[in-house]
Parts: sequence; C-alpha cells; structure tokens
Amino acid sequence: MKTKISLITLLTLSFLSACAQMNPASSLQNNEIGNADLNSIASNYDALAKHYENAAKELQVKLQEQQKLLQEYKNHNYFYGRKGQDLNSHTSANIRYFEKAIKENLDEAAIHRKMARDQEKRHYIQVRL
Repeated sequence: MKTKISLITLLTLSFLSACAQMNPASSLQNNEIGNADLNSIASNYDALAKHYENAAKELQVKLQEQQKLLQEYKNHNYFYGRKGQDLNSHTSANIRYFEKAIKENLDEAAIHRKMARDQEKRHYIQVRL
C-alpha cells in the first residue's frame, strides 16, 4: 500500500515538473517589449495628448447617451414606477462621473501638449547651438 502511494506521488511530481515552464526569460522578454512600447509612447507627448483627447471624445459620446437617458427618465417617469427614481439617480451619477473623467482627460491632454511644446523649444535651442 505504501509503495503504491509513493509510486503515485513520484509519478505526479515527475509529471508536474515536466509540465512546468523551464525558461522564465521568455515572459521577461515579452514584458520588456511592452515596456519599450510604453517608453516610446511616453517620449512622444503629442501621441499621448491625442490619446487623452480621443478618450475624452469617447467619454463625450457616452455622456450624451446618459443625458438622453436621463431626459427620458424625467419625461416618462410614470413608465418606470418606483425603479424610476433609482434609474434617475444612477444616471445622474454616471453623468457626473463622465463629466469629471472628460475634464481630467482634457487636462492631461493640455499638460502633454505643453510638454511637447517645451520639448520642441529645447530641441530648437539645441539645434541652433
């Protein structure tokens, strides 16, 4: 009986060790590639500014949808009964969230635009020297 249990344990351990990943460097390499892409984007402030502006535009579309829903809830509150108040307050909260997110994204875009202009000025000064 003990020999069967030790044999099963030995086979299980050998199977698990055979299936284990032996080269963790490949996962590090993929991570380094991702970090390189992030660094190249981070150095390009115009691209970051466009990213934040696009995110703000997408949020603006969602905001308009939520505003239409809120107007629908207010115009036809008798369709929704008691749940209408919950829907109304939830939609109002979503609108506040989207407005805040849009403002934050546009602020970030402005910061990155300013950083891009500063970088261009520094580059222009270095070229002239």
